Amino acid sequence: MRILDLVKCAPTLYEAGTAVSMVGPPGGGKSSVIENEIREILSTKYGEEFGFHCSLAPTLDAPDYKGFLIPSKDTDGTPTSYFTRSPELPSKEYLRAHPRGIYLVDELSSAEMLTQKALASVLLSKQFGNERLPPGWQVWAASNRMSDRAGVVRQPSHIRNRVREIELENDAVSWAVWAEKHGIHPLIIAWAKQHPTIAFCNEVPATDRPFSSARSVTSAAKLLQVGMERDEDGKLIDLEIPTDPLRLQMVMGDIGEGAASDLFGFLKIWDQLPTLDEIMADPKNAKCPKDLSAGWAAGQMCIHYAKAGNIDKLWQYTERLPREVQVSMAKSLLERSGSALLNSPALIAWIHRNKALITSSTG
Repeated sequence: MRILDLVKCAPTLYEAGTAVSMVGPPGGGKSSVIENEIREILSTKYGEEFGFHCSLAPTLDAPDYKGFLIPSKDTDGTPTSYFTRSPELPSKEYLRAHPRGIYLVDELSSAEMLTQKALASVLLSKQFGNERLPPGWQVWAASNRMSDRAGVVRQPSHIRNRVREIELENDAVSWAVWAEKHGIHPLIIAWAKQHPTIAFCNEVPATDRPFSSARSVTSAAKLLQVGMERDEDGKLIDLEIPTDPLRLQMVMGDIGEGAASDLFGFLKIWDQLPTLDEIMADPKNAKCPKDLSAGWAAGQMCIHYAKAGNIDKLWQYTERLPREVQVSMAKSLLERSGSALLNSPALIAWIHRNKALITSSTG
């Protein structure tokens, strides 16, 4: 499942109640999407701020979830015992302030076997020793796969049978929609869209060296954007990225040598691109790159600047770009803004003509 689709399904998954276990490659954004996008969509739907707590399972032992068993006596003096309150439970004050929320067990399958067994009652019934999470809270979990060599141990069958497991795939469109909202440079987004198998490794490389993932591409983008100016809307003003050897070496530390070299080769197409002013002045005659890589970059630049007041001219220009770029741009604009940009006659007409392409394309 794509992360975009997981976010759309979040209200249904929440209403169903069963704990959700996300499984996917390292650095794909599993934990982040829970804390941010899914928490936001649920908060909006129910009109209240959802609470959030993240527990990093591999760093904890069984008593951290159950509490420690303390000998005691009941009210009539009969010997008994009880669990101390789990330190992994949110405070009582926080739970009172947030009757609904998400409890994330991160890296579930990398936890020690005894810790996973202690989590069985957490996953099934939200039970932590003698206490439970409120009814409005749901437990989610995130794990890597056995093949990722991320310290994953085989999960007991009774644990797997207590969760709804969803396998997440690397998906350039999901990351691009997120990246567009969070100020990532449009040329880096364009590179990831055109070269998704390089930008987002589906299988962790056999060598013990840096590799490219959604997380490490984002880290590289932040490095390359240091010192770049933004306008009052948070949009980058000068889009040219320096590609000197020192920056290349630093980016290699994020995404590996092969991916970094490919990215820097892509960034050098800057001189083939028109400026925003040139597009707005004459979208049907502004400089239009013939090279496919530059076409992807030009399309992503249009997405970067798109808003209700200029989308019509930007889309008139977009229709001069390669068809695969047009389809990807339309999908990104619709995923990012829904109907907010549909006041463009040019975009509306294009969507009507290409409904089949939008529906069938996964790019």
